[in-house]
Amino acid sequence: MQLEFTTEAIEWFKKELELPQEGKALHFFVRYGGEFQLKQGFSPAFNIENVKDIDEIGYEQTLDGLYVVVAEKDVWYFDDDQLNIDVKHDEITYEAQSK
Repeated sequence: MQLEFTTEAIEWFKKELELPQEGKALHFFVRYGGEFQLKQGFSPAFNIENVKDIDEIGYEQTLDGLYVVVAEKDVWYFDDDQLNIDVKHDEITYEAQSK
């Protein structure tokens, strides 16, 4: 599992979501449906979470002060793939690469 962010995507998250914030994380999780489907029927989503509210962190990285996490219960979705995260036309985009 690997999440790769372009510099533009990092800057977008920092500006649009007003990150970094003390005790907060950019939390990627799995949702049902959606346009981009890494695994059939499911797509990635994100929100801002208090780090202490995330039960078990299964993946974490810090990029230019931006703390990114995936809960242990959602790691299955991202396993075996590299997810490239970019921004185009002021929207977050995803592209998958199999490892």
